[in-house]
Amino acid sequence: MVNIAIAKGRLEKDIFEFLNKAGYRIQNNKDSRKLFIEDEERKIKCFLVKPMDVPIYVSNNIADVGICGTDSIVESEVNILQPLKLPFGKSRMVLAGFKNWQLKRQPIVVATKFPITAKRYFESHGLEAKIIKLNGSVELAPIVGLADVIVDIVETGTTLKENGLVILDEIYKISAMLVLNEIAYRTKRIEITEFLDSLRGITK
Repeated sequence: MVNIAIAKGRLEKDIFEFLNKAGYRIQNNKDSRKLFIEDEERKIKCFLVKPMDVPIYVSNNIADVGICGTDSIVESEVNILQPLKLPFGKSRMVLAGFKNWQLKRQPIVVATKFPITAKRYFESHGLEAKIIKLNGSVELAPIVGLADVIVDIVETGTTLKENGLVILDEIYKISAMLVLNEIAYRTKRIEITEFLDSLRGITK
């Protein structure tokens, strides 16, 4: 049995549709209290966790495989294999702020849900930043004066535009990724290889 940690939320629907397309008979019933969703015939067992927790479950050998976004992998700072990029969950991690924003002081005050990404970005540019971790509505921070700029995920850019903000720089592209525990790959090589091959067959 291959144990799979699946990211709740933004990617959840696409992940289940993708697994069904690959021939796995699993349905996510949001009204159910079941912790695991299984396809006993094809020997996979899925469980839903918060996106940022997917790499943690995989790196600690609780899940053999995980499916989450690039952002979750970066933020987790754990060492896991990333053998397959999946064809959904496309978005961008960006630096955003007011159109006329200019660097006038350091530290730059940055609001974000992604402090590791933000820290790495400003360090790579040789800039000092004060990072404020928020859990939602980061677009509000520059408007009310809490921060100079934000680091956040953008799909269409509509929310930024509606709040008078623009993309100042693209930090990295985001996609759904399949991540893999190296120990599990050694001990369950046949089962995991079969699972990977079934997904690769519909990503080509």
